[in-house]
Amino acid sequence: MVFGCGNTLNDEAIVKLSSIFGTSGGMGVLKGYRLHESLQIYKSLSVVQVLKTIPQAIILVPRTILRCIQQRSRWPWDNFDRYLDIPLQEIRKEFGIRVARFRKNQNDA
Repeated sequence: MVFGCGNTLNDEAIVKLSSIFGTSGGMGVLKGYRLHESLQIYKSLSVVQVLKTIPQAIILVPRTILRCIQQRSRWPWDNFDRYLDIPLQEIRKEFGIRVARFRKNQNDA
């Protein structure tokens, strides 16, 4: 939630890119996407769903990577416990994280 995404296919792509480029986990984050649960999710996607995301990806991918590069520092992938009681707005300010998308019903406290 620190990157401000929901669970749509496009938002999931933003989360994956942000996890790789905007956290201390880097490319090691990809190991988690080989899990059985992740593979089941990928297999459940329809061709139509995937094709609909391609035109948006032309904008989302470079924008997400650029935003991650512009962060003040990387979100700690493994050592985030100390941030559990800190409001998201303060966390985002500290790391220079720009929210990918705001939803009207998103609780940003």
